[in-house]
Amino acid sequence: MKALVVIRTPFQAWLAQKVLEKEEVENFDIVYFTQNNAEEDQYYYSQLSHQSNKSDYIFVRSQRFDIFSHFIFRLKAHKWYKQGNYDLVMYASINALVPNSLISKHKHAKLITFDDGAANVFINGIFNSEAEAFRNKFYRIIMRSKSLEVVKDRISRHYTTYPSKDNIVESKRLYYLDGWGYKSISSQVKTYFIGAPFEEIMNTEQIIRLENHVKQLKIDCYVAHPRERTTLNIGVKLLEKNGRIAEDAIIADAKGKNIRLVGWLSTVMLNLESVCEDSVVLLPKESNQVQELTKLSRDFGCRVILI
Repeated sequence: MKALVVIRTPFQAWLAQKVLEKEEVENFDIVYFTQNNAEEDQYYYSQLSHQSNKSDYIFVRSQRFDIFSHFIFRLKAHKWYKQGNYDLVMYASINALVPNSLISKHKHAKLITFDDGAANVFINGIFNSEAEAFRNKFYRIIMRSKSLEVVKDRISRHYTTYPSKDNIVESKRLYYLDGWGYKSISSQVKTYFIGAPFEEIMNTEQIIRLENHVKQLKIDCYVAHPRERTTLNIGVKLLEKNGRIAEDAIIADAKGKNIRLVGWLSTVMLNLESVCEDSVVLLPKESNQVQELTKLSRDFGCRVILI
């Protein structure tokens, strides 16, 4: 069996390794798209590329108009549209135009998908509601990508680390993977602030309020997000991840201490909630999605504080 694996984030790459092992796939090619070129991207691409037959790392800087980024990605990935004879294609970002169109090109291959993180279990998230504006439909047409409904219908199996949670397919097509295991051996607590691309999700006033609130807390380490252009000024050291995703880096750094997480609702918060002493989600009180984010946070056992 020969597979094509398409990746967009370090977390996807981490999870793809587990899916390849579960599916017993050893013969595969890898295409890694990134707009960040973060240390984590390079680290996980290196791991996968050493296991693969053929590989490609496609980095495109964010453009002023996002559609230009898609066009550049499409041009740089041109040769992969000519590849054939894949028995299996695997990816996570079912809404992303270029990965979607690339997988759709290989329409006779079996499709296996896996989580992209919190978005998979977010009821009104990007994988569960598709923008119906003419512009979005036009972009799909010119990129030759398929609608979310068409992609979901094609999925044979979807792998998730979130048991008992609704996902992009119904339960009979869901397959569960173990996430992270950790047991504290100390009464001490280490608190990590989980960063995010705050400039993409909050306005300036909300960011200032968040920064002032976090300064009042006892934070030991700041875990920066790969897309975080400017970290908050909260006076604590950044966690050295050494290319690893935040979950692995936090567990390694905790060294048996109890783990406490504070930050925006993110994949990291959900992934590690079950091994933490406490997980606190900070949300701006006037956010349009505050009710849904609050419910999702509490469903995963996180405490919510509105700021």
